[in-house]
Amino acid sequence: MNNDKQSCVDNLYGNITRTKTWRRGLQARYRDDNRNGKAAETLERLAAETNDLTPEQWDGLKPYFNKSGAWDNAVSLASRDVEFRNVRTFPAYVNNLICILQNPAN
Repeated sequence: MNNDKQSCVDNLYGNITRTKTWRRGLQARYRDDNRNGKAAETLERLAAETNDLTPEQWDGLKPYFNKSGAWDNAVSLASRDVEFRNVRTFPAYVNNLICILQNPAN
């Protein structure tokens, strides 16, 4: 694995993990809303799958990775979409991230 791809994997892992922690905080605050707990569980699973980033997925992310501040915003949005916009698998997460990166105004 090249250094850029590994840096991308590490970046995704860190962001997904931070979002999981944020969702756990929301779960504690809004105890009657089980969506945050479900999202945190899914985010934990997705973080564990970041090393499974395929060459094809990397090819889709590579043009955007750390090229601008838009990357961090897009990754944050993609992580917050987990379980709230039918994003429940790592491939769906990466596809959603690529869509956000390709259409930053949406």
